[in-house]
Amino acid sequence: MLALPACVARVPPSPETIAALTHERQIVAVHYHALGTFGPLHDGSRVVDGSVRMAAPTAWIKDRFVLSLQARLGLQQIRNVPEPRFAYLERERVTPDAVALKRTFERGLVFDFYSQWQYLPAKGGRLYRQPEIQARLIRLDALSVLWADSCGFEAGSLPPPPMFIRIESVEKLYTPAALDRASGCADTLVARLLGDRER
Repeated sequence: MLALPACVARVPPSPETIAALTHERQIVAVHYHALGTFGPLHDGSRVVDGSVRMAAPTAWIKDRFVLSLQARLGLQQIRNVPEPRFAYLERERVTPDAVALKRTFERGLVFDFYSQWQYLPAKGGRLYRQPEIQARLIRLDALSVLWADSCGFEAGSLPPPPMFIRIESVEKLYTPAALDRASGCADTLVARLLGDRER
């Protein structure tokens, strides 16, 4: 168990981690807002295109993770929160604030899923880097990290985003094939949490 730092590296699971999951009565799973605003895309000081700010499909991966964990451990007490949380931070530098999670949920365990922002040009195409999802299991009473890991997937080439209409979720910007690969990422995170052989 580690005290919560500003940026969490990989924290492997322990027998105590699984015991905490199976005995805790309040377990919550949350994700962070993954769809930003439309705006200009810069090359230095020059505007080269329109773009949309987006992150990995954290809600999609969280939902797949929770369903898999419930099936494997029988953890029906996990409450999967559908609404995204907002993390007011530079995602490339620090992790979301766990103190805010404690203010909301007070006690128990929380899984949270978040991702760095990227820019998708108006013409579509490939993201600048492979989407990566960070996942943590936090004990709220001590604000300690019981488990932390990450997983990336190949997004492939994405279609042009709709620039002037409201998009319901970032998942709408990914192709079905990319979301299938994102589901595989969720399965990998579950396997690592439960100590399965490396996938």
